[in-house]
Amino acid sequence: MIDEHEWRNVLQIAQDGTFSQAAKHRFISQPALSQCIKKIESELGMQIFDRSKTPLQLTEAGRIYVEAAKQLQTIRQSILQRVDDLSELRTGQLRIGSSRTRSVCLLTDAMVAFHQRYPDIQLSVVEGSTARLQERVLQGDVDFALLYEPLDEGLYQWVSLVEEHVFLAVPQTHPLALEYGGVQPLPYPRISFARLHQEPFIPLKASRRMSGIYVDLCKRTGACPKNIFEADSILSAAELCAKGMGATLVTEMVAEHGIWTESPFFFELEEQTEIRHLVAAYGRHQSLPRAAKVFLEFLH
Repeated sequence: MIDEHEWRNVLQIAQDGTFSQAAKHRFISQPALSQCIKKIESELGMQIFDRSKTPLQLTEAGRIYVEAAKQLQTIRQSILQRVDDLSELRTGQLRIGSSRTRSVCLLTDAMVAFHQRYPDIQLSVVEGSTARLQERVLQGDVDFALLYEPLDEGLYQWVSLVEEHVFLAVPQTHPLALEYGGVQPLPYPRISFARLHQEPFIPLKASRRMSGIYVDLCKRTGACPKNIFEADSILSAAELCAKGMGATLVTEMVAEHGIWTESPFFFELEEQTEIRHLVAAYGRHQSLPRAAKVFLEFLH
């Protein structure tokens, strides 16, 4: 009943409300998860989930179990963090949650520099969507995740990293770029999004935050670009843009730190857009291990 895998399974089911969803998040089969819960209930002599209700509800015994499991989770995290701190970074691990875009454009150089300075710290990066990264932070699966504000102050605390503006990217062969001879001037030239009317465009999927900024720009300027492909990430959209597929919106991070064979051509927008605040987020009731605090210094 105190096996870590068992109480983590119970906490996941309590959070998701179904065995199927919890099994996906725990990366195990649903039958295996069901057998685990039956084993726990057999040892307790009582059921911990009321299976007659959807979503699943905790029984009174289940509530007692979950409360104790959360205490075990807190104790485990405290032990690991304190031991890591005592090691003075001579051993330990650092688990970072990130999107693919932020991994490529922000983490790569910092990870190389950190590893050179602290070669015995095991670094790992867990990539995923914003929603999945938020879950991983709350579950304690990562020490921190790179996320954008706003975040729920009741669930998270964070360290501010950078402020990012939204830029426009077009292929080097686009007429707007050719007006400058295809040579990128710095600072970036300014342009109205209205000039993208009827131009080939690569928006992000509706679930992505940049999609909302794109829709807002279309409404405010009256521009109606020709959407030719919905990308899953800003970096993917920028890479397709660089290959000549169409224009897209990118963050300052991608414009300044993207790794290109051939770079897109970048513009600042005349229209005011949302400034994105990137933070290193971790749980409200957690603390950053020393390795994480030191690593964040490499990001500033």
